Amino acid sequence: MKLIIFRRPSWRNLALWGILLLVLITYRENVTSVFSGKLKPIYSATVNTPAIGLTFDISWGEKTAEPILDILKREGVHATFFLSSPWAEKHQALVQRMVADGHEIGSHGNRHIDLNTLGAGEIEQEISSAQQVLERISGRKVRLIRAPNGAYDNKVITVAHKLGYRVIQWSVDSLDWKRPGPSAVVNNVLNGIRPGGGAKAGDIILFHASDSAPDTIQALPSVLEQLKQKGYTLMPVGKLLSEASGTWPPESKLENETSPSHN
Repeated sequence: MKLIIFRRPSWRNLALWGILLLVLITYRENVTSVFSGKLKPIYSATVNTPAIGLTFDISWGEKTAEPILDILKREGVHATFFLSSPWAEKHQALVQRMVADGHEIGSHGNRHIDLNTLGAGEIEQEISSAQQVLERISGRKVRLIRAPNGAYDNKVITVAHKLGYRVIQWSVDSLDWKRPGPSAVVNNVLNGIRPGGGAKAGDIILFHASDSAPDTIQALPSVLEQLKQKGYTLMPVGKLLSEASGTWPPESKLENETSPSHN
């Protein structure tokens, strides 16, 4: 009869098996990370001129947009206005004034909801229905979109690209929607544009021209004046991108870094 002897594994063998298991888990996580990267929208541009993109989101309100247009006209500055289609439908004269004043119209969707909570078909419907309204009222092609609340995922970006859009985020947030006061809005913009606490060419600034951000009206003249004094030219995002030799992140590239959030 053959005896089978079971030996208790040594601590050394257990340690070796533990190390091997840890290596396999780490390898699996790294491989998963490489192949599950997120499609990224455009946050900023690489430019050879002192140019900065100026943008405003509007989804609701009656009081803020017109004073902002007055300020921009007085200062000779053009911007991109990302408009929700219900707001545009209700304020057609203001949309037409934006175009007449030389501003660019972008889409902020139809309903102000997080597109990344919808299916691909619903996302396409939201973007397409907004496009029909915005192009009818403005008389211009709309090819830039900023998702409501800046909420996106691979699905949102894929559908937007399919429809011919470039998805625009921001590298500098004024945080005007938090109503921190005009001086805080100014500081958020001027200190948020880097490096060295100063302005950086290629940044895209986010403001709101909705009534939810009343501080913008008082803060905007100071922001424009100080950036001009530093030699910067503020312009619509479309023009900024036309002057760019690249974007951050590179368009249609898979990245693994997390994006800034926005409420």
